[in-house]
Amino acid sequence: MDSQKYTFQEKFKYTLDNLMSKGGLYVFLALLLMFMVAFIVMGAVRVIIFFFFHDPNIEDPLQLIWHAFSQITDSGALAELDTDSNLAGKLVGIATISLGIVLFSSMVAFITQEFDKRLAMLRKGKSKVIEEDHILIVGFSERVIDIIREIVLANESDEGVIAILADMDKEEMDDYLRDRIIDLQSTRVITRSGSTTSLINLQNVGIDVAHSVVVLNSAKASDNNDVKEAADAKVLKTIMAVVAAKGEDSVPPVVAEVHIDRYRNLAETIVEGKITTLNEADLLARMLVQTSRCEGLSMVYMDLVGFEGNEFYFFRPDQGWGTQNFGELQYRFMETVPLGVRNSEGTITMNPPLDYVLNDDDDIIVLAEDDSTINYSDNQVIEPKTHTYSIDRAEIPLEKHMIVGWNNKAPIVLREYASYMIKGSAVNLVVENLNPEIKKEFEDIRKQFSDIEMKCKQIDYHSKEQLKRLKLQEYTTVSILAGSGEEAEEIDSKTIMRLLQIRNIFQEHTRATGNEIQTKLITEIVESENTELVLKAGVKDFLISNQFVSKIFAQVAEDPDVMRVYDDLFSEEGSEVYVKPISLYFEEFEKEDISFADCVLAAQKRSEVCFGIKIRAEEFDSSKSFGINLIPNKKTSYKFQPGDALITLAEDES
Repeated sequence: MDSQKYTFQEKFKYTLDNLMSKGGLYVFLALLLMFMVAFIVMGAVRVIIFFFFHDPNIEDPLQLIWHAFSQITDSGALAELDTDSNLAGKLVGIATISLGIVLFSSMVAFITQEFDKRLAMLRKGKSKVIEEDHILIVGFSERVIDIIREIVLANESDEGVIAILADMDKEEMDDYLRDRIIDLQSTRVITRSGSTTSLINLQNVGIDVAHSVVVLNSAKASDNNDVKEAADAKVLKTIMAVVAAKGEDSVPPVVAEVHIDRYRNLAETIVEGKITTLNEADLLARMLVQTSRCEGLSMVYMDLVGFEGNEFYFFRPDQGWGTQNFGELQYRFMETVPLGVRNSEGTITMNPPLDYVLNDDDDIIVLAEDDSTINYSDNQVIEPKTHTYSIDRAEIPLEKHMIVGWNNKAPIVLREYASYMIKGSAVNLVVENLNPEIKKEFEDIRKQFSDIEMKCKQIDYHSKEQLKRLKLQEYTTVSILAGSGEEAEEIDSKTIMRLLQIRNIFQEHTRATGNEIQTKLITEIVESENTELVLKAGVKDFLISNQFVSKIFAQVAEDPDVMRVYDDLFSEEGSEVYVKPISLYFEEFEKEDISFADCVLAAQKRSEVCFGIKIRAEEFDSSKSFGINLIPNKKTSYKFQPGDALITLAEDES
C-alpha cells in the first residue's frame, strides 16, 4: 500500500493542532511561534517590496523591520508610519496589521484568559501551599475557630502558619474566618478547597512538612449515632490518606476527633503512637463530674486547657538532673511548678513520690505561662519557711447528685459519679422523655454500681411544681446537661431557662425558710459568650463545651503527649486536681504571712503538689480570674482568710 503523501501545509497544521491541544503553555508557544513567523515574513516582504518599489521617504531599509513589528502589534501604527509611503508600502502595512489583529489579539486574549483561570483557581483554593512546620487542619466545623484562636495565642512570640483543607468553597471558609477572628497577630491562615481524602490535595497543602495534623469531625455531639458513624468513617479514611501521603515511618502526629469507641480504637491502631483521638463527650463528662465535686475547679481547668493562661510543657535541662529528687525540684523554679515526670519509655506519672530521683533522660511535666518562663536553677532559688501545719483530714462525705437532662455525656457522667462516690451515696437522673433506650441504659449502669443509690424519673421541665417536688436543695450538686438542637444558641437558651427555673426555686426556699442553699449548680454551656449570663444566675462552676475541647485540640496539636497528661488528670485513678481549704494545711493561717513557697512545702507534707491558690473574696470577679491564681511567684505572700484554698494535685480529697 502506497504511503499517504501529505503537503507541508497539512503537516504544519497537524503539528500546530497537536501543540495547541496540550493547552496552557503550549498554546501560548504556538501563538508566539505564529506571531514570530508572521513578523519575520512580513518584515522580509517589506524589505523586498522596498527594493522593487523604492520609497524615497525611507532612508534606511532596516526601518522597515521596525514598521513591521509596530504594525503587527498596533493597528493604529499604519497612519503613523505609512502616511507618506507609496502604494506598495501601504498595502504591505495593511496586510501586516490584518495579521497582527488576529495573532496579537489572540495572544492578549489567551493571556487574559489564563490570568482569569489562575484567579479562579486561587479563589477555589486549588494552588499548592509552600510552607514548612505548619499545623494542618483537615476538615471544617465550628470548632475550627477556637482551635485557630488557641494556636494564635501559642504563636504570640513566633510566626506560625495554619493550613486548612476542607470540602468547602475557599471563599466561604475565608468569609467565615474573617467574620469571627479579628486579629491573627503573627499567625497566617491559608485555606484550600478539595477532598480531604485525596492524596494529591494533601500533598498540595504540605503534608510532607507539616508539624502536625488535626482532623476535624463533621458530626456534632448532639447528632444521632447514624450521623456520627458516617462522620467517624470519613475521619478514619482521612487518617489513612494522611498516612498514605506521607508514609507510616514519617507520618506527622495526627490528632483526630472520633465519637464512637470502636472507631477510636481502630484509628489509634493505624500507626501506633502517632494517632491521638479525642472524644468530646468523654472528656467533658469526666470534667463535669470532677468540677461538680470540687467548687472552683472549672475555672482551674479553664486556665489549664489552652494557651491563654498556663500550659503544660515537657522540660529537661542540658546539664542533666544530677542526684536531686522530685521534692527538691519544686524549689529550683521561681515561676514554674513541676507536676509530674515522663520517663525514657514515655510513661507519665503525675505527682510522683517526693523521693523519686530523676534520671538524666527523664522529662519533667511543668506548668508554666510560656516556655520562655521556664527558668531552671542548679541550686535552690528559695527557702520555704516552716509553719504550724494542720493534721486535719477532710472527711469524705456521703454525696447526693442530681443530673438534669440527657445527652451523649449522661451515661459517662453517671458512671464517673458512681466510681468516685463512697457506699451509700446517691446519683439520680431526671429527664423530659424517659424512652425505652434511656431506661435500658440507665438500668445497665445502676446494676454495675449496686452500692450507689440510683433513680431515674421523668418530669416536665416547664412545671415548677414538679421541679419543687424533686427537693433539689437537698442535693450536693445539680448538674444541668446541655440538650440537643441545631444551633449552639438554641441549646444554651434551653439550658439557661432550666437554670433560672431552679435558681428561682432556690430563692423561694431561702425566703421561706431563712436557710441559705448549699447546693452547687453545675451548668454545661456550649457558647463562651453565655458565661456572663450563667455567672449572674449564681452559678460558680460551669463547663464551656466547644471551647474546652477545642483548647485541648490546639494543645495536643502542638505536643501530642499533652493528651496523656489530660487523660491522667481526668481519670479517677492516680492524682487529680483538687481545691482544698487552707485550713487543711495551716493551723494559724490568719495570723501569719504565708508565701507560695510555704504553700508548696505544706502540700508536700501531705504528699501533694501545690500549684495555685484560690481567694474566696474574688470568686465572682472576672478581672481577677474568679479568685484563681495558678503558679504565682514563690516569693508572693498572702494573708489567707477562711474560705481560701490551695489548688493541688492529690490522690483524694481528704
